[in-house]
Order: sequence, then C-alpha cells, then structure tokens
Amino acid sequence: MMVLTQVPVIAAGLSTAFVLNGDPIVELAESTPTGWRKVQVTRLLIITGANLTAAGLLFIGLHVMRLWPRDMGWVSIITPVGSIFIVNCLVFLIAVLTTSMPTSSLASIAIWLFLCFIWDPYITDPVRQRLLPMFFAAAGAIFGWNMCGDAERNVVKVAAL
Repeated sequence: MMVLTQVPVIAAGLSTAFVLNGDPIVELAESTPTGWRKVQVTRLLIITGANLTAAGLLFIGLHVMRLWPRDMGWVSIITPVGSIFIVNCLVFLIAVLTTSMPTSSLASIAIWLFLCFIWDPYITDPVRQRLLPMFFAAAGAIFGWNMCGDAERNVVKVAAL
C-alpha cells in the first residue's frame, strides 16, 4: 500500500513537468491578449485538478477498505492532496525558471523523495506534515507567476533554445 499511495504524487509531478515544458508557442501566446502566464496557469490548474481527483479517489477507496497507511480518518486525505499541491506548485516554479523538461522532471522526483523519505517519517500529524511545505510551495508558485508574466524574458529564453 505504501507504494500505491505514492503513485499519484509521482505521476502528478511528471505529468505537470511534461505539460508545462517544451512548448514552441511561447511567442504566439505572448503576441495575443491571453499571454503566456495565463496559458501556463491554465495548464497547471487543469493538470492539478485531474491529479487531485485521482488522489482523492484512491484515498477514498483505500480509506473505506481500511487499507490507507497510518489512517487517522478523513483528515488523512490532506497527505496525498497536499503532496500533489506541493509537487505541482514547485514544478511550476522550476518549469518557469528553466523551461527544461529534464530539469523539471528531476525536480519533481527530488521533491517527492524529500517529502517521502525526509519530511513525512518525522512529522506524523497530517495537518502539520503538509502545512509548512504547502506555504513554501504556494510562495514558490507565486514567484513563478510573477516570473511567467515577463513577456520579453519568455520570448528571449525560447528564442535562445
């Protein structure tokens, strides 16, 4: 079960890295009223919503069958949902800063490894376990949002590739 509960987090990070990187339409998006920021954030919201739905369904199924590891009731849903939020926000930041699929996918695995092997074993309360990393990830996503709005930087970065 421990492996099964981590699959949505890994899949979320890798799918988000794939969706947010390697797109040749940066110049096209920046030349429209929509802009690259709205395109990227829309992609992030769609993929995050899909991943959160999958994690929620997995949790509900395993919780009802009493198979969820370290189950503390319905509050335990914050563990998979928070993990996906954290990974997706930080992958968004990495994608904005690097525009590199390999870097973003490696970052998603590194974030997951940190949460899974360093953070989670030592903080067992689900709310405290996800609260601080979620604030950090939200701050990273806000920084990425600001960086993504620099149209000239976006076009120059893609043109240099």
